[in-house]
Amino acid sequence: MNVELRKQPEKYLRKTDTNTYRKLMNAIDGLRNLEGDIVKLKGTEKYRLKIYHYRIIFSYNSGEDTITVEEIGSRGDIY
Repeated sequence: MNVELRKQPEKYLRKTDTNTYRKLMNAIDGLRNLEGDIVKLKGTEKYRLKIYHYRIIFSYNSGEDTITVEEIGSRGDIY
């Protein structure tokens, strides 16, 4: 399964410290197998992955077998 990052997640990852970067990248790699604390967001076709106090918002296209990471941020900023 392919995982694509939009502009905002790439920028967010560049700005984070090494430890946070490693945690988030491990979580993004786990998305390939749809692993982790994943919940579908109400009223949208998007999902969220929770890692500590960070949230990764992504969409899943089963026809193309692609996950697109839309946004990454802390819990208070992402919703």
